[in-house]
Amino acid sequence: MLKRWNDLAKAQMKSLGITQEKLAERLGLTPGAVSHWLNERRSPGLEEIAQILHILGIDNFSVNSDGLLTPSGESCSKQGALKNTHCYPLVTKEIINNHLYDLLENSSAITATEWIESGAALKGQGFWYQVEGDSMLATSGLSIPSGSLVLIDSGRSPIQNDLVLTVDPNGHDLSFKQYVIDSGKKFLASLNPRWPFIELNDEFKILGVAIESKLRFH
Repeated sequence: MLKRWNDLAKAQMKSLGITQEKLAERLGLTPGAVSHWLNERRSPGLEEIAQILHILGIDNFSVNSDGLLTPSGESCSKQGALKNTHCYPLVTKEIINNHLYDLLENSSAITATEWIESGAALKGQGFWYQVEGDSMLATSGLSIPSGSLVLIDSGRSPIQNDLVLTVDPNGHDLSFKQYVIDSGKKFLASLNPRWPFIELNDEFKILGVAIESKLRFH
């Protein structure tokens, strides 16, 4: 069931018998600050939301494009997907570098150690990629912490501000960034303002657009 993060948190707090004061103590914050977040008077970042849900025992969830959350079991077998969901491989850099054609043509044939379900509607082949580094860690607003899993849809053409996975002209280095068009030029932009823009030319290959993300703590 889709829920706002604070509604999900409050329902879990009630179920576990955890008060705002106890939650605030675990977070190292004042009860007033936690109350502001839970009652939408202020907006925490994605990392703070994930920390709250982690404390409440909710480690596996999907963030939908409208900001609503779907609690989920994270891993599944290729044959074990639920109705209206599909399983996609979690791929490494090595798999992408060595099996790029197969990945973009038929990702279900990829040999991967883990398959993760999603109910998202894809236009092409899909695969999960684990974000590394702090280039997508923003000081406010949308933020994709290191370790997050993102579902890449290879069949979507990027539009302004989409998050995309690209491979560099040498065919080895991967980059997960925001797609930006400015003054007729295309760029890869980090959500972390400390990182510079990268001009995107025809030598870069866009592997797909991220349409879903999950946070993982283990």
